[in-house]
Amino acid sequence: MSFSTFVTDKTGLQKLYEAIISKHETYAPVEKFGKYDYKKVSSLKECDPDSPIAMTMSVKPLFFPRASKIMKYEANSSGTTIMETDEDPLAGKRVVLGVKHCDARGLQVLDAVNKWDYIDSDFLKRRANTVIFSTRCDKADTHCFCTSLDYDLEKLDALDVAVVNGSDGKIYLQARTGKGDIFLKENSDQSTMYDVQNTMDDVRSTKYEEDMKKQYIAFTGSFRLKMDYKDVNEKMAKRFDSPAFEEASRNCVSCNTCAFICPTCHCFKISDEKIKDTGVRYKSYDSCNNVYFTLEAGGHNPRPAKFRRWRQRSMHKFVYYKERFGVNLCVGCGHCAISCPVNISIFDVVNHVANSPASS
Repeated sequence: MSFSTFVTDKTGLQKLYEAIISKHETYAPVEKFGKYDYKKVSSLKECDPDSPIAMTMSVKPLFFPRASKIMKYEANSSGTTIMETDEDPLAGKRVVLGVKHCDARGLQVLDAVNKWDYIDSDFLKRRANTVIFSTRCDKADTHCFCTSLDYDLEKLDALDVAVVNGSDGKIYLQARTGKGDIFLKENSDQSTMYDVQNTMDDVRSTKYEEDMKKQYIAFTGSFRLKMDYKDVNEKMAKRFDSPAFEEASRNCVSCNTCAFICPTCHCFKISDEKIKDTGVRYKSYDSCNNVYFTLEAGGHNPRPAKFRRWRQRSMHKFVYYKERFGVNLCVGCGHCAISCPVNISIFDVVNHVANSPASS
């Protein structure tokens, strides 16, 4: 199915963003202490939809919050009363600007597990009510390897509207979903945006397509990190007992930053905060790299050593999730490598393990 493509320039794009922010609840990257995180904004001056990928946090918390209330309760001598929490602040109709392609893909990967054996209606409602604008990068950063994984970055439909920088100052806005197509048509400004599909000029339309293709080819040629994910998937499946996991995880300090920053990690814990007779139950981030994550009530811990926890993390990313859902649980964003205090990269770990001797 073919969706709309509009052509504009930097001024037209800014005008579109300003119009969106004025009419819709909008989130975008906002800078604080040199990092960008997605916040609700009321003007374009507050945010930077073109924030650098290395400095931009994952968009995941807008769909899977770092901590959220799941219920309230009151316990007294007559029993326990369960109450609903406050209305979900992330469930309304909204637009998110400046999402990276890898981040958008991360949400698409998480769709599978959130509608699997248990339907996470909160996550799916947030997804359904959100329009995602994603700007395709012009150049890969040193930590990026998204083009090495199992998805078509050029025609990615994990986002609703793709923003692509063309030549001579042109900017293309290409709908990738029906939701994005409707949104673009309803919010386009005919004075600053040119609808490619509504013209009879086939020569010009073809030129625009070639311009976007040229940008993509230049982008894919800028990658320093590359892997054969099929080869890694196949080899990792045979490396469960490889001593390479211990070598790769030796410097890990088990801070869990890699999991918290990751667009696809989805481990969580349930905890209660109680004051006298009333309490709140929270769902918040956790990590399989956390030494206490597998600690059982009886005191036994099946993963006491960090190399076992790193094995679980790596195998889940490149073997287990792939076997169950058909996609890798890694999108090649490299945020784990950027944020790790001891410079451990999932790219280096899985390649090191994959190229180690196979388990007997």
